[in-house]
Amino acid sequence: MLLCAITLACTLSTSSMAADFTSYENSRFGFTIDLPLDFKTILIPETGDKIGLESADGSAGLSVWGNYIQEIGFKAESGLGRDLQIEEGWKFTYEKRGPSWASFSGIREERILYMRQIALCDDAMGNLTIEYPASQQQRYDRLVEHLVKALKAPSNCV
Repeated sequence: MLLCAITLACTLSTSSMAADFTSYENSRFGFTIDLPLDFKTILIPETGDKIGLESADGSAGLSVWGNYIQEIGFKAESGLGRDLQIEEGWKFTYEKRGPSWASFSGIREERILYMRQIALCDDAMGNLTIEYPASQQQRYDRLVEHLVKALKAPSNCV
């Protein structure tokens, strides 16, 4: 029952932008993103701060969540997220930052990880990670590009 209430609170609705995506609004942190329709939901914690998805074939995973900044500022917090992935064996080959966003991409064995983080209101941040096989990079490049453009802070945070 609680899972049903959380799902309703997350506001999943069909997007008018593209038939391939559905719009998701994180009820706890207020950010929005388009989620691919061909991914299935595998995780919605009771806190309502995250959604986890998996590709239809199970080869790719997508996580979208919000968190409060614990470090001194957005840049330090995003660096902490990157460092945690390095500890898990990821080697980052791409890193780009702005004052209110950060993007990282890395490889581990035959898999690619892409991370995007944006600053939100009230010392919070929105995050997405997608992990997929390196052999399917061409397939996922367009999806990653769309996700990056679609991850947005609430209009009152801009």
